Amino acid sequence: MRGWSIKHYPTACSFGIKLMLLAGIMGFLSLVGLLQSPSQPTQSEALPVRQAGVETSLGRLPEPRLVTVVNVGRVDINRGSAEELERLPGVGPVLAERVLRYREKNGNFASVHDIQNVKGIGVKRFARLEPYLRIDSKNPSPGE
Repeated sequence: MRGWSIKHYPTACSFGIKLMLLAGIMGFLSLVGLLQSPSQPTQSEALPVRQAGVETSLGRLPEPRLVTVVNVGRVDINRGSAEELERLPGVGPVLAERVLRYREKNGNFASVHDIQNVKGIGVKRFARLEPYLRIDSKNPSPGE
């Protein structure tokens, strides 16, 4: 085995030299004070935290938004209206309409799992919907 020679590794040498030059330049700039650590904000950037709605030097902070949580309950997928279906998580007007059209065309769902036959309701969406779905066995099918 022959000894290591710089001739065999010109790329490694070139990269090493560039890295050393970059480190030297950055060291010089930090020594002079032109380079600051990004973790240390400048005096103008360091503002105290204030309440929402208070005027600051950068402008007005936004008011906090209230999030309304609606108790959906359980929806009978054989009897639920479009409005009731839209209250379910992840169901909008288009998907609610698809459920209604599927119900009209194919009749009542035999089980809550049958709702996966509706286009747009796959395994993941069904997993989110399942706790909110029910089938009321007391209700007669349409036409009775």
